[in-house]
Amino acid sequence: MLETSGYDIVKCEEKGVFTMPKMLILDGNSLANRAFYALPLLTTSDGRPTNVLQGFLTMLFRLEQEQHPDYWVVAFDKTKATVRIEQYAGYKAQRKATPEGLRPQFDYLKEILAELDVPMLELAGYEADDLIAAVTKQAEAQGMQIQVYTGDRDALQLISPKTHIYLTKKGISEVECYDEHALWERYQLRPHQIIDLKGLMGDTSDNIPGVPGVGEKTALKLLWEYETVEGVLANAEKVSGKKLQSSLKEYADQARLSKTLATMLTEIPLEFSLEDFIYRRPQANKVLPALNKYDLRNVTRIWQERHSKDEEARQDTAEMSLATWPVRELSEEGWLTQIKQWQNSKTALTLTCRYERTGLQGGRWLEWGVAVSGESFKLSREEVSSKVSEAWLELLANEQVPKILADSKTVDLLLGNENKCLKGVSFDLGLASYLIQASRTKFTPLDLVKEYVPMLDAFDSIAEEAAALAQVAPKYQKDIENLGLEDLLHTIEEPLSLVLAQMERQGIGIDIEQLKHFGEGISITLKQLEQDIYDLAESSFNINSPKQLGTILFEKLGLVAAKKTKTGYSTDAETLEELRSAHPVIEKILDYRQLNKLMSTYVNGLLAQEKEGRIHTTFQQTVTATGRLSSTEPNLQNIPIRLEQGRQLRKIFHATEPGYLLLSADYSQIELRILAHYSQDPLLCESFALGQDVHTRTAAEVFGVSLEAVTSDMRRSAKAVNFGLVYGLTEFGLSRDLGIPRKESKFYIEQYFKRYSGVKYYLESIVAQAKQDGQVRTLFNRLRRIPELYHANRVQRQLGERIAMNTPVQGTAADIMKLAMIQVAEGIKPYRAAVLLQVHDELLLQVAPEDLKKVALILKETMENAFPLSVPMTVDCKVGPNWYDMKPYQPNDNKE
Repeated sequence: MLETSGYDIVKCEEKGVFTMPKMLILDGNSLANRAFYALPLLTTSDGRPTNVLQGFLTMLFRLEQEQHPDYWVVAFDKTKATVRIEQYAGYKAQRKATPEGLRPQFDYLKEILAELDVPMLELAGYEADDLIAAVTKQAEAQGMQIQVYTGDRDALQLISPKTHIYLTKKGISEVECYDEHALWERYQLRPHQIIDLKGLMGDTSDNIPGVPGVGEKTALKLLWEYETVEGVLANAEKVSGKKLQSSLKEYADQARLSKTLATMLTEIPLEFSLEDFIYRRPQANKVLPALNKYDLRNVTRIWQERHSKDEEARQDTAEMSLATWPVRELSEEGWLTQIKQWQNSKTALTLTCRYERTGLQGGRWLEWGVAVSGESFKLSREEVSSKVSEAWLELLANEQVPKILADSKTVDLLLGNENKCLKGVSFDLGLASYLIQASRTKFTPLDLVKEYVPMLDAFDSIAEEAAALAQVAPKYQKDIENLGLEDLLHTIEEPLSLVLAQMERQGIGIDIEQLKHFGEGISITLKQLEQDIYDLAESSFNINSPKQLGTILFEKLGLVAAKKTKTGYSTDAETLEELRSAHPVIEKILDYRQLNKLMSTYVNGLLAQEKEGRIHTTFQQTVTATGRLSSTEPNLQNIPIRLEQGRQLRKIFHATEPGYLLLSADYSQIELRILAHYSQDPLLCESFALGQDVHTRTAAEVFGVSLEAVTSDMRRSAKAVNFGLVYGLTEFGLSRDLGIPRKESKFYIEQYFKRYSGVKYYLESIVAQAKQDGQVRTLFNRLRRIPELYHANRVQRQLGERIAMNTPVQGTAADIMKLAMIQVAEGIKPYRAAVLLQVHDELLLQVAPEDLKKVALILKETMENAFPLSVPMTVDCKVGPNWYDMKPYQPNDNKE
């Protein structure tokens, strides 16, 4: 086996050198199917699947380089094989529908092949096999050497001294060549006998019946002795084995029919000339836009490498590269003049910054890169005077000068350490990149540039970095505009980044002594839990070792293992939750884990991260695919509150200013209200319009009782259904969550959808629309692509459906909260108050007691009216000296 440029090709025995013209024939459907299942799901930035394009075109370009064809063609199926179906109605009847992710890729592939000037053939009623056979026959007649690339062994019947068949072995990256010699070694058959083999043994992939009970081994033995189907049937009496004799006689007509079905047709009603298949050099100005349209960066690189000597390809490649912008060096006077000129002209500047992390939030800036009008500049803290530095900071704080940046929040934090605020942000490239493709994980300047210039290496200087960002900025702006994301970027994400910078800089107060005391209590509880677990397990072991824990639970205690990993039994949270009722030790282990996390992550973590009596978390804007914010270093959004100890941890958090109070505002059931808005379900909308407890109303509807007759268990079940719906709740999941039989959970869900048919219709329609579009949107047009909907794996497709249900609701909730944060931060500026934290549906502020009423009223009204829904939004306020000891608070309607 010989490896050739990424392809393993088993070479046929070839004597001498071929001088005859070479024809390559590719089985389009076969190779596309193989690529689809062989490669992981890949998508364009707008969610279109592309794994077939990646695999097929990679193979095509490598064959082009290695084989240097004189002629080539790709054959496709166009419709069902009606010619064969007329002969046998069951032909390919068992075939499943083409997967959602594969179907559109045939059109994408044909579009690109057309731009590559690769000839294509298809004919209604006939299969690609027949087209391949017809072309092969004509090519042989004209003395050509033919290579057929396919995954279908039927093509082996075409083998001849002039025709070699290359069968895919592993995906489409490995092929094996069959000539007459290789075929004989494999089957001891001649090419024309392949159809006899199929006639006897049939073909399950095409639903060709063959003779029942005859497999490949038996069929080969028969053909070695009698050569053809007709020969075998004529000698049925001589065949050993009564049962086999009987089958051959009974299914003789079926064997003949199967042979006919397996025979590739060389005479088809399609006129073509081999001159139509002459290899033509692809035109770079057509090829590269087609590849770029489908974000095929690796394929583009391969094509450029293959055509590196092609002048046009070199020119087009150069056009895709970054231009070199000259770097201007300025004196002190030159800098002051230039900065003044930028301020007066209000020219948009593209900025990038390098900084060092210090004890301050954000750190200390070291140097700036500036790019504008085809020039770039470098401003270094160490090389410029304080006068220039001050003028530069004034420019950054000038709202009239538009600024394009990769990360405006970090820049604002840096300026905050210089007692300045960033103003005039016109385009944040990192946030734009996130909105275009929410699944991206890297947003450094280099990563942002490489989205459009994938072959780029590291930048040589900060000035070069700024110039590169300036050149890709128009591409991001165009993509944002084409996707309809301008309002989301400019009215929510960009303004929010500056609000988040203020919150991070402010931090939240923390009582260190109380935290240490809290930790001591946790340690005592952990030791008691540890002993309880040992007593229940009747053994001492390392509770933190999944391997030892698995041995205790599933071997010693005999619990049923739900799943195993490579290293042993799975003891993850999901597994233990499912086992919660199986043994009392499970409850103790879950409590132990939660308290252990509380101790390590929060008690020890907060002690290490405290700075001058405050904790400064970092709010991540570009992490979650739904648009929700996340909190890191430390994560203050995920403090465990299932146990009382977790809730008690909130006692240590207080205002940063002496005497100030903490004020919280929490959206009430915001996701269910958004679901009501989307679905317009009459019962759900009525519940919110009347101010009813929606879970009680749901329980009354599901169980068919009055509101007064609803029990706490009924309400708990209804609540689980309500909140689980937008997460693709299943009867299994509800059964697990409530600890009830599957039959009972199924009843709850069925009854819910009978009463709330509008919700059922909405969830079904959003999934159907997502499958069609490959994406979903929020009310604010936030985009989430869902490639999982097209995955070959059923579990991944089901995940895609849950994402489609959940994202519009959860994403809209996140958007409304972000809009509210911006408006609240602006509204409380005249008062002694500040926003400290955002935790999912809750905002936490600090406020001077004298301003409490006014600020609380602004907070409540702003959040409830941030965005109009068809049902009312309500916000519950609380106030207290710390985050735990908070009491409900109703702002005074008097605004005085």
